[in-house]
Amino acid sequence: PPTFPAPAALLSPACASLCLQGALSALHRSQSPSCARFCRALIGCLSQASPAHDQSPLLTSLQDPAHSRLLEAAMTVLDPQGLRELFRDHLRGHLRGVASHRVANHGLQRLLDHAPEDVVEEVLSELGPALEEPLARGHPGVVLALLGAAQRHPRLQGEALRWLFQVGHAP
Repeated sequence: PPTFPAPAALLSPACASLCLQGALSALHRSQSPSCARFCRALIGCLSQASPAHDQSPLLTSLQDPAHSRLLEAAMTVLDPQGLRELFRDHLRGHLRGVASHRVANHGLQRLLDHAPEDVVEEVLSELGPALEEPLARGHPGVVLALLGAAQRHPRLQGEALRWLFQVGHAP
């Protein structure tokens, strides 16, 4: 099976990011088993960029417009276990900042669009008490994606609605 090296040079020009997104989409549509390997290689490459302070390199990539789009594309085709690993290794504990960031919030929305129930439950637990923050920053898409994820996972609907109804009210 082919290997997919994703050298850092391929990730820097914006047009390269678009080409990689297209390749990822084509592999996914063709139902190629190579899609998962390619996806993981891209995420691995984006996870090894130079870190900013104590922040995960993947979080830094999620805040960069070109890299964020590539990560969003990867999240739409990544298998449930891959999404779990992405969340637990890089996003857990950082959701408030991600949800309120002007670029990174879109990646969180894509994660929620495709995340398995256990990941959505963890996101709801961490972000639920702070739903007002992304709304105050003009990012209602995060809340809509969280509600959409809860709609796909009925067991989480009650908790999602409870947090939503508390937005704007004192505890």
